[in-house]
Amino acid sequence: MENGKLRYELVRHSSQKNILYAFICDGQVQYVGKTTRALAVRMAGYKTPGRTQTTNINNHQRIKQLLAEGVAVEIFALPDIGLLHYGQFHLNLAAALEDDIIRVIDPEWNGGMSEGSVSVPAYPLTVPEIEQEQELEALTPSVGTFSFVLQPTYYRTGFFNVDVSSQKFLGADGETIELFLGKSTNPVLGTINRRANTNGTPRIMGGTALRDWFNSNASVSATISVEVLSPTAIRLQQPNEG
Repeated sequence: MENGKLRYELVRHSSQKNILYAFICDGQVQYVGKTTRALAVRMAGYKTPGRTQTTNINNHQRIKQLLAEGVAVEIFALPDIGLLHYGQFHLNLAAALEDDIIRVIDPEWNGGMSEGSVSVPAYPLTVPEIEQEQELEALTPSVGTFSFVLQPTYYRTGFFNVDVSSQKFLGADGETIELFLGKSTNPVLGTINRRANTNGTPRIMGGTALRDWFNSNASVSATISVEVLSPTAIRLQQPNEG
C-alpha cells in the first residue's frame, strides 16, 4: 500500500500479452487468471477497478485486506511465447491452462470459475470508465530510453553495452532479460552481464537471435534506440523506427 492505494511491481513480462497469472499469498494460490492484454494493463485494472468490473473490484478489496494484515501478495506470470500449434493454428498456452489449473488447484478467489466465465453486470460503462479503459489499453510501461551505436563486435556476436547514465534502468548481473526486437510481441531471452565491463555497466548478451536481428535490420555504425520496459525487459527499435 502507498498513500492508501495499491502499488505493484512487475519484474518481468510487464509488456507481454497472452499471460497466465496468479496471486500468491503465503505460498497459496489465491487466484488464477489470463489476459490477452499486456500484463501491466491487466494489473492496472486491479489497482484502479471500474464500477462494473466485478472481478477487479473483488480482488482489489481482497488484496488490500491481506496487505492490511501484513500478508505479502505476489504476482506470478507465465507468458505464451507462441510455440504451441495444432496444424496451422496457434494454441494460446494461457487460455489452455487456465481452466484446468483452476479445476485442480481450486483457488479460493476464483470460486470454481475461470476469469472468462465471471459474470459482469450488463449496464454500460460511464464515460469516465470508458476513458479509463482506453488509458489502460494505451498503457506502455516504460522505465526509460537510451541508444547505442552498433559496433562491429556487436553486429558479429549479438551483444551490446549500456552506457553509464542508463545502467540504472537495468537489473543485476546474471539476470535473464527479455529482448523485444523491433515490433515483435514475443521476446528472445538474453542475459545481463555486469562483469564483462571494468566499470560494471551492463553488457546485454543476446546471442545468435540478437546477432541475426542486427544482421537483418541494421548496419554497422547504425544507432539503435532502446526502450526499457522493466529492469529485465527492453525493446530494440529498428534504426528507421527512431
